[in-house]
Amino acid sequence: MEEDMIDLSNVTFIIPLRIDTDDRLRNIILSTSFLLNNFDCKVIVKESDEMKKFELWALPTIKSIADTSNLIYQYEENHDDHFHRTRLLNEMVLDAETDIVVNYDSDIILPISSYVTAKEMLDSHESDVVYPYRFGERGERKVVLNTHIEDVDDLDALLKQPIVQEFVATWKPEVLDQSYGYAPHGNGEGWAEYGMVQFFNKQVYMDGYLENENFIAYAPEDVERHHRWSMFGYKIGRINNYAYHMEHKRTPNSHYSNPFMTKNNQLWEYLKGLSHDELMDYYEALDYVKEKLK
Repeated sequence: MEEDMIDLSNVTFIIPLRIDTDDRLRNIILSTSFLLNNFDCKVIVKESDEMKKFELWALPTIKSIADTSNLIYQYEENHDDHFHRTRLLNEMVLDAETDIVVNYDSDIILPISSYVTAKEMLDSHESDVVYPYRFGERGERKVVLNTHIEDVDDLDALLKQPIVQEFVATWKPEVLDQSYGYAPHGNGEGWAEYGMVQFFNKQVYMDGYLENENFIAYAPEDVERHHRWSMFGYKIGRINNYAYHMEHKRTPNSHYSNPFMTKNNQLWEYLKGLSHDELMDYYEALDYVKEKLK
């Protein structure tokens, strides 16, 4: 491990990926390279798409600015319009070989201290899961880099934005504050109380039935997951800080307009009405639980 790298050697970041917009390409390059340049950790990127966009468009650039020896790239060919994020996360959790796994959106950067604090909270068993941002206030999410590049093939344009260049030169998250506020959310802040990124004790994550694969595309799987862990009595930790969310265009796979939204909401309404024992019985009967966890 290099002297200036922070030891997160018992941590694996799992990033489900579909590069569906130009700025998503920029974001996966920056988020992955940031992790690899700051931390001694493992990173798994699993891409589900009709072609290997990450390997073709992102990986060469990442290799030019980061040591990729701890990066694991997985790919499945998938021509479906919808992105089955929950299933991909479950597959990556099972592939991870560390005690801590991090459900990590491709568009997220945290203050350096939050990564360290979250790891310490899990290592000490103070928490079973950690949300590394505050709850219930506008300001848990700083929306940054809200400058859309129209040509997905123009990587030079993606990476020559002045703020991006400074970020790559320093790998300091606070550089992103320069673009804070250029957001469609008004002042750049937004609600994201259960999504974005969570640090887990891997065994507890598995004991709690992982992600519910009946939620497809976008929302509200993150809300249901938090509710479930609360029902099961898990120790849920919070860090009083914020997350940087690098902005991206909204496609159906990252918006409430996705065609599975009605079904997803109906499932959530059903699940939140179950008792502890009923919820346990529901999960024990699911096919993915029987296949992956038994």
